[in-house]
Amino acid sequence: MKRREFLKVIGVTGVGAATLGCAAEPASKLIPYLVQPEEIVPGIPTVYASVCRECPAGCGIHAKTREGRAVKLEGNPEHPVNRGKLCARGQAALQGLYNPDRVRGPLRRAPSGTLEPLTWDEAEALLSETIAALLAAGRGNAIAFFGAPENTSFGGLVDAWLSALGARPRVAYDAFGTEALLEANRLSFGVAEIPDFALDEADFVIAFGAEFLETWVSPVEYARRFGARHTFRDGDISKFVFVGPRLSLTAANADEWIATRPGSEMFLALGMARAIVESGWARVPARELA
Repeated sequence: MKRREFLKVIGVTGVGAATLGCAAEPASKLIPYLVQPEEIVPGIPTVYASVCRECPAGCGIHAKTREGRAVKLEGNPEHPVNRGKLCARGQAALQGLYNPDRVRGPLRRAPSGTLEPLTWDEAEALLSETIAALLAAGRGNAIAFFGAPENTSFGGLVDAWLSALGARPRVAYDAFGTEALLEANRLSFGVAEIPDFALDEADFVIAFGAEFLETWVSPVEYARRFGARHTFRDGDISKFVFVGPRLSLTAANADEWIATRPGSEMFLALGMARAIVESGWARVPARELA
């Protein structure tokens, strides 16, 4: 093929691809409200207060909607956790809402192994029949409920319902689990609760692998508190030391990063605890932690 012919072919195919790529989408017909809802005014956005569920922190959000369709999420300035701030995960929650692969209704596993859609009436009837059959056979423990952590009234309702059926406890999965933190707080203070760290009141902060500016516990809240104290104010500023194997976002914002091997942070913490006790800066616990 000659050079001139090759350039002609490239030019023609390029124009064709550009034409196909810029083709207009099929026209859709707009149908106005026949019975307009009271809370919706066409052309004027409606904002609802809600809670972000992209992580267990539960930041308050304002969901901006247009004609009943959510179009933007922002932090709620009156919420005590995030005070109007919202992280990238919260901002991107709409991508999950409108994801084309999202499950939009009940599905049933067919004998072939594929999932087939059901109507809500069919799903409710099938669920009721299955639960009734299990209870009649004395197999309430075969009923299981899987979902995200629910430390809310809904979670309490599900627990009460499962208990009444004689089913196994609710199974919750959290990608950012805090079981180790709960157990540590139980051993230290006798309460299996997630503690609240007042970073905005601390003069010195040392974090042993706690990525509180990324995904740890409540990153938006802790970023706000950390920024409020780690700023030169009244002639003073707090100091922050991060102990961990990776130069993460949290470590990059530290005044000093102590690089350790993965999993060895606890040895440094134990050594510091021993030095503190031997120096008389803290008393030895009256009971041995088990």
